[in-house]
Amino acid sequence: MRDSVGKDKKLKMAVFANGWSAEYLGLVIDSLKKRAARDNTDIFIYTSFILPHEEDVVKENQLKVFDLADLSQFDAAIVLANTFNSENEIKKIKSLVKNAHIPFISSEVKLPGMALVGTSNYQGIYDLARHLIEEHNVKKVIYVRGNAGNVECAERRKALEHALAESGLELYDVLAGDFGFYNAGKAINAWLEEKKPLPDAFVCANDLMALGVISHLHQHGIDVPGDVIVTGFDNVHEAQTSYPLVATVSRQWDHMGEYLYEEALRQIEKHDSSSKTIYPSKFIPSESCGCTPNPEAVEVRLERVRNIYSDSTNTDMIGFFFQRVHIEMSLVEDKEGFFQYAKDRWGHEDFFGKDYCICTSPLLFEAEDEEYISKVRDFKGEMDIMYERRNSESIPQRTYDSNEFYPGYEPDPDRSDIFVFAALVNRAHLIGYLAVKNTPEILSTLQFKRWINNLDTLFINIRHNIFLKRTNAKLNQIYMTDFLTDMYNRMGCDNVLYAFIQTEKEAGRRTMLLFFDINCMKLINDEYGHLNGDLAIKATASAMRESLSDKWMFGRYGGDEFIAVGSYEEGKTIEDYRKAFNTSLKKITTKLKAVFNLSASVGYCVINPDDNSDIDTYIRIADESMYKEKERAHREMGLIS
Repeated sequence: MRDSVGKDKKLKMAVFANGWSAEYLGLVIDSLKKRAARDNTDIFIYTSFILPHEEDVVKENQLKVFDLADLSQFDAAIVLANTFNSENEIKKIKSLVKNAHIPFISSEVKLPGMALVGTSNYQGIYDLARHLIEEHNVKKVIYVRGNAGNVECAERRKALEHALAESGLELYDVLAGDFGFYNAGKAINAWLEEKKPLPDAFVCANDLMALGVISHLHQHGIDVPGDVIVTGFDNVHEAQTSYPLVATVSRQWDHMGEYLYEEALRQIEKHDSSSKTIYPSKFIPSESCGCTPNPEAVEVRLERVRNIYSDSTNTDMIGFFFQRVHIEMSLVEDKEGFFQYAKDRWGHEDFFGKDYCICTSPLLFEAEDEEYISKVRDFKGEMDIMYERRNSESIPQRTYDSNEFYPGYEPDPDRSDIFVFAALVNRAHLIGYLAVKNTPEILSTLQFKRWINNLDTLFINIRHNIFLKRTNAKLNQIYMTDFLTDMYNRMGCDNVLYAFIQTEKEAGRRTMLLFFDINCMKLINDEYGHLNGDLAIKATASAMRESLSDKWMFGRYGGDEFIAVGSYEEGKTIEDYRKAFNTSLKKITTKLKAVFNLSASVGYCVINPDDNSDIDTYIRIADESMYKEKERAHREMGLIS
C-alpha cells in the first residue's frame, strides 16, 4: 500500500480528538504511532479538552487549536469522533471537511464526507447477554444507558433486547446513567430508594457507569456478583484494575490506530467518503458476572495495586510543584522574566518529554483584559515562544509564524515524528498552546490535562500580577506627581529625587541640586488672578525642562518652589544654569503673550560623594544661595533698596 501511495513521498496526517478520553487516546495513538513508524509518516495530533456543559466561549477557544492544522499541507485527516463531547466539535470538523481537499476518516461515528472505521456495538453486547442468560440464568435485566440520543448506546440496547427476546424475555427497566460514574450512581440510589426488587443483572452501556453502579450498590450493602451481576462495555483500564473486575466488551482499541491509518492510506489512493469498515467487538467474562477472570487481567490489577502509592505521590508532587511555582512566579514582570524563571526552575525537568514549547500571544503580558479578549481571537500569525526545550535544553525566546507545523519543523525522510497540540485557555482568554514532540504517551492519562490546567492558571495569575503592579505603579506615579506641572510633588521628591542623589553618591559621582523660586508670585496672583498664577508655575516648569537635559529629574517642592537634580557637569557654573533658564523662560512667556513679568531666582548646592549631610542640609544650602539671588533680583526690580 505504501508503494502505491508514493514511495518517495513523506506523508503527513492530522488527528483531531478530545483529550478527556485519555485511555482511548493512549491506546489508539500508540498503535497509530507504531504503524506510522513503518512508513516514516509524521503525525500531528490536535487535542481539545471540552466538557458537555462548559460555556460556549470556552468551547470556542478550545477549538481554536484545530485551526492550527493547515489542511492543505496534509495528506489525510483522522477524526476520533467518538471522543467528542459537544456539538461544537462536530460542527468545527464539518467546517474543516468542507474547506479541505484531503480524505477524512472518522472513528466509530459516521460523519458527512468521511470514511468510517468502527467496531461493532451489536455483537459484543449480544454475546454478553446470551452468556448471562445461558450461564447465569439471568432473567430480569436493567439497562443503564448513556446520553439520550446517542447512536452507539441505542445500538447496544437493541442487541440486548434481541438477545433477551430469543429467550422470551424483556428489559426489566432502563436507567439514565449518561455515560458517567456519578450519574450512574445517582440513578442506582434513586432506584433503591423506591425499594423495588433487585434485578438479576445491571447491563451498563459503558465501564464507567458499571463502576458507578458497583460502588453505590456496595455502599448499600449489596454484593456484586453475589446479590446482583453488573457488566460494562469498552474494557477500560479502570474497570480492569477494580474489585470485582468488570465483565465487559472489548472494542479492539489497541488496534484502532492501525486500522485508521490503513484506511487513510486507502483513501489517499482512492478517495471514497462512503467507505465503512466495522471490526468485531468481543465479550470478556470476568468477576462482576460471577466468572473466573483471565490471569492477565488479575496481573494488571495487581500491578495497579503495587503502584498505588507511587501514582498518588506523583500526582501530589505535581500539585505541590505548581503551588510553589504560582507563589514564586508572582514576581515575574514580563516574558523575559518568565523564560528566566522557567529555565532556572524547569531546566532539569522533562515534564512533557525532551522537546516541547509553550507558544503564547505577543499581547499576553501587554494588553489588558478588554483589549486582549477583543484582539486575540485565534493563533494565526506571529506567536511568542514563551519557553522551549529542545533535546532537554532550554532555547532562547523568539517569535515564530504559527503557519509552521511546529517551531523549527523539518521533515525527516528516515523517521516518523509525532506532535501533540493542546490549547491554553482560561475562559475568554485565549492564552496560546502547548506543542509537544515525540511524547504522544502524555495523552494516555489525565495528568496531561492537570498540567494544562496549571499552565492556564499560572499564565492568568502572572497576567493579573503584572497588570496589578503596573496599576499600582501608575497610582504611585499619580500619588507622587504634581498635576499642574507633571513634575514630582513633595512626596515624589522624597521618594525619587533624593534617592537619585544617594545613587550618584554610591557610584562616586558629584551631584548638582538646583533650587528655583518664582519672584513676586503673590503679586502675580493678586494682580492677575490665580489662572495667571497657574500659568506662571507651568511656564517656570517648562523653562526648567527646556534648559536642562532629559537626564535631570524635576520636582515641585512647594507652591512656587522647584527642585532639579542631575549629575554635576565639570566646568559649568551656576551662572551658566541661570542664563540658560532665563533664556528659556523669556522665550516661553513671549510665546504665551503673558500679561505679567515672570522671573525666578535659582540657588544651588554641589554634593560630593563623600558628603554625609542629610537632604535637609542640601536644601538649606541651595535655599540660602537662591535667596541671595532673589535679593539681587528684587533690588533690580526696585522692590528693596
